Amino acid sequence: MGNVRKFIVYRSLTHHERFELQLEMGENMRRWTVINGIPLDAKARRIAVEQPAVPSVGRKRRGRTAVSPLSGEPVSVWDAGEWYLAGDAGEYEAGHLRFRLHGARLQGRWALVRMSGSGAVERPPWLLILTSVRDRQRN
Repeated sequence: MGNVRKFIVYRSLTHHERFELQLEMGENMRRWTVINGIPLDAKARRIAVEQPAVPSVGRKRRGRTAVSPLSGEPVSVWDAGEWYLAGDAGEYEAGHLRFRLHGARLQGRWALVRMSGSGAVERPPWLLILTSVRDRQRN
């Protein structure tokens, strides 16, 4: 199942349908800007644009609001918790990451799948997909 890692989801305070998913990988937080919210329905797909990683060592969250380090826009902590790898660790480099989130709001399995497009794109978009929901009544 893999090691326990931290995740955090920020919600923009100026663009209410823009979220940032951060997954701790090694000493960095890998980041994706997710447009139109985190998918909570297995039929929904969300575009997620990978952003430059930021160091996770020594990161401190104070309160429930923060400022995005790159855009400078105000954000709030929408959810946080632990994430678990649900596939092979090498799948990330190949453009497919399956994982399970265990947070206050988000509990279930998701997948990030890098979209292949025509032409050279500096940061190709990914799709964030909810693959199964954990029943909150069963712990």
